[in-house]
Amino acid sequence: MTDNTWPGGRRKALYQPEHGKWNALNYPGTRQLCSLCDEPTGRCEDDTMRSSEGEPICEDCFVEEESVAK
Repeated sequence: MTDNTWPGGRRKALYQPEHGKWNALNYPGTRQLCSLCDEPTGRCEDDTMRSSEGEPICEDCFVEEESVAK
């Protein structure tokens, strides 16, 4: 699973402008990246979509993986 970097090394709530600044300076920052295509998932840990291996994936890869499974 991809480990994200958090300000000061500890996870905490950030305002949106703080998130944007942190992410711009510390790629991938607090972004969750897709384990298949390496693009940001646009999600957080609470609403993660996971691959069949249990890794976080984006919506496009999730749909693709679901169609292959059928």
